[in-house]
Amino acid sequence: DHHLVFIHIPKCAGVSVKAPLRAIDSTSGGFSRIGDHEQLGRIHYAHIVLRDIAVHFPQEWDKLRAYRSFAVVRDPAERFVSAMFQRMREFKGMAQSAITPTLIEDEAAEVIRALEAAQGRLGLELVHFNRQADYLFLDGAQIVENIFPIEHMSAIVAYIARETGVTVTEQNKNRSIEFRFDAVKPLIRALRKPYAALVPYAARNRLRSKMTNAGLYTDAKKPAILRPGGRVESFIRAYYAEDSRLHAASLAR
Repeated sequence: DHHLVFIHIPKCAGVSVKAPLRAIDSTSGGFSRIGDHEQLGRIHYAHIVLRDIAVHFPQEWDKLRAYRSFAVVRDPAERFVSAMFQRMREFKGMAQSAITPTLIEDEAAEVIRALEAAQGRLGLELVHFNRQADYLFLDGAQIVENIFPIEHMSAIVAYIARETGVTVTEQNKNRSIEFRFDAVKPLIRALRKPYAALVPYAARNRLRSKMTNAGLYTDAKKPAILRPGGRVESFIRAYYAEDSRLHAASLAR
């Protein structure tokens, strides 16, 4: 038992960190799944905020308070875009190639309306938009001991190796990507609906990973919704203000 807790903030390289740690996961993947909870309903067990851990998972909360702990944080604007792509793939059933600037714009407006109207806990389809601070602090007190920015992956890798002996690669396994060759994109768009209907989401993810490793995909371009002074940029700046401060502070350390 390594007495180490990793708090998986959504869209902050958590898949890259957790995958190599499965061999020493004392919960046997219990906090890496979507499932039903008696009080909380249908939730993503990988992304439970601290307040809910404290109330509904007392044994895990005691371990978090007693053990060493760490988390990874990210620039809120970059994270919001990544969460948008994740939402459209996972909950809207869309292939990456089908996500157009217009669709992103419309979906971002829907997400913002939902976040502004939300009272209390965010539902499953909005879990990737939780504030990062809610995974790190509770009632103003910092609970997670070590906070790393995603830009310092080499320091994260070194920390995990020192604490557990496990080697983690610096590759982000769950980033938003798009097909590298523009000439082929119309064909991909034409095939996207039957592909999404016939191939399960998990299988599509595995194939996408293999194609990325083969160099067929590249990082998705930052969408126009983040234009300075625009509705989305202004929302992110206000809604995730504390996250911006946390990320800046982690970079400075």
